[in-house]
Amino acid sequence: MKSKLDSLISLILLIIAVNLSSCSDDDLPDPILRDGVFETTSGTATIEGELFLPQGEGPFPTMIIIPGSGNETRDELEPIAQILTQNGYATYLYDKRGIGGSTGSYPVESLENYTEFLEARADDVLGIIELLTSHTRIDYSRIGIYGSSQGAWVNTVVFSRTNDLSYIVMASGGVASVGLENLYCSLTDDPTVTIEEATSALANYTGIAGYDPLSTIQSMTLPVLWIYGNQDRSHPARYDIDILNNLSKPNFTVQVYPNADHELIDQNTGMLPTNHFDILGQWLVANN
Repeated sequence: MKSKLDSLISLILLIIAVNLSSCSDDDLPDPILRDGVFETTSGTATIEGELFLPQGEGPFPTMIIIPGSGNETRDELEPIAQILTQNGYATYLYDKRGIGGSTGSYPVESLENYTEFLEARADDVLGIIELLTSHTRIDYSRIGIYGSSQGAWVNTVVFSRTNDLSYIVMASGGVASVGLENLYCSLTDDPTVTIEEATSALANYTGIAGYDPLSTIQSMTLPVLWIYGNQDRSHPARYDIDILNNLSKPNFTVQVYPNADHELIDQNTGMLPTNHFDILGQWLVANN
């Protein structure tokens, strides 16, 4: 799967880190509370993660951050825990198999084998959900997952296998099949091919789906926030948006940034849209 940074989260973290570094000591938020490092098992793999808690006694709503296809360790994702805990959300970060403190490996990531690959990634998240539902300071009725790019596909698989989720955030992906995304990327690799042309070509695709989440998406009844950049050349965002709009599901909120790319960076300003965190925060408050 093609992506400049592989994950929206990576870009968010970079911008947060820059903003925090420019603050005076008096302006810095309270230190995040580390509740501890935990290990869960997933087959023969051991998944190491860490839970961060807000100030107070709880129980707290919780967001599990599902990494994209990159090799970031959970340490690199800590700034997003800073933001979420300051807004009253416990946050769970983990290392993917074979990265950081986690052991094991995933099945081969090929078009023909993609469902098995995503099932393995979902196994890791399901183990974390089981861990959190027994934690005394976690509100187990308000556990959600946030995934972008490849992580959005993982979200759909996790949803299909548990009843313990109360909300989902999907960014820069999640609707088109793997096969459709691969075709789209092969076309947009040519800078002379427009996004409109590449999106239109998807209607003629008759190849292997690899993994197609559409039936799972149609069955979702919990609140889901979908976030897209309309200038995305790594995932067919406009295809996804059309599908979601046609579904007309009242539990779906679709947020589109007209000038943003796969990482949701505005092509005119080189930054995330100024209202991005406000939109995410308002949606979380309204749906939890």
